[in-house]
Amino acid sequence: MKSKFSVLTLILIMMLLFILMLPINAQAQKEVVVVVKIAGIPWFNRMAEGVVQAGKELGIKASLIGPSTADAAPQVAMVEDLITRGVDAICVVPTDAKALKPVFKKARSKGIIILTHESPFEVEDVDYDIETIDSEAYGKMAINEIVLNLSKHSGGKKFTAEDPAGFVMFVGGLTVPLHNYWADVALKYVKESIPFLKELTPRLPVAESVEDSRKATLDLVRTYGDKLKAIIGWGSLGPLGAARAIRELGLQNKVIVGGSAIPSTAVDYLRDGSMDWAQLWDPKEAGYMMVYIAKLMMDKKQLTTGLEIPNLGPIKVDGKVISVNRIKLMRTATDAKKLGF
Repeated sequence: MKSKFSVLTLILIMMLLFILMLPINAQAQKEVVVVVKIAGIPWFNRMAEGVVQAGKELGIKASLIGPSTADAAPQVAMVEDLITRGVDAICVVPTDAKALKPVFKKARSKGIIILTHESPFEVEDVDYDIETIDSEAYGKMAINEIVLNLSKHSGGKKFTAEDPAGFVMFVGGLTVPLHNYWADVALKYVKESIPFLKELTPRLPVAESVEDSRKATLDLVRTYGDKLKAIIGWGSLGPLGAARAIRELGLQNKVIVGGSAIPSTAVDYLRDGSMDWAQLWDPKEAGYMMVYIAKLMMDKKQLTTGLEIPNLGPIKVDGKVISVNRIKLMRTATDAKKLGF
């Protein structure tokens, strides 16, 4: 009888210990979800690698999702669904930052951490915005690359304010915060310092599609002819579509093409001169950093300038913007290959 009683007691103790351990297990299953502008394109596929890596290293669930088109409405709906699910942190690369404000407020009222990326100017309703570049330098870099390439493409011709070199910019959408900020920085830089450059037409919202960017480039060549000297794509598919069109037309020595692009997608265009440069940060690093910061916030860690992110270096905290500077510039196929992604 004693033996039976001992066994029952042991079972009860084990059951009690199991129940007491449940909160610990639940804690280990904290969840971060990154919502991007559009799923399935190389840029955000690369970002997903960093998200998953951070989740594994930190012992939390971390995933990346996005709509099939770069529209604000499905992105808002995805955030709403995540609020209903009760995830611990939501990180968003906004298509339209203003459209997300109501759901961001709702999420934070329920204790959900909200981080953004590529949206350092709409931070009122988020915890932090996460950046892996100096955006001012990034916007100016494209203009400097155009100036560097002008002589090569124009046979040494000197452009002037009276006879300027025309350029056009592609953005992912007219409400995409950082694309439009870079475009604004570029225009301001031209106005203040580069009088021999001129924007031929306002920025075009085609840079989240290779085909849309290709068609826009073909239209621009037909419309402006020799006046068109350069195209900047701020979205990662913009330079690819523009380069494809320039290659088709055989204008590699006439029209300068560059902007944000994944290295592996730019290699062939850089090799044959259809693209003159590419610039970017590694979206894998951005994905990693968002999840890493979210985990620090879950753990109630203090976020201060100088705090080290593994493999990214010390952060800078400026109000609600947390940044590191990891700009990468590629002028040749070899440069792009060396980056390894």
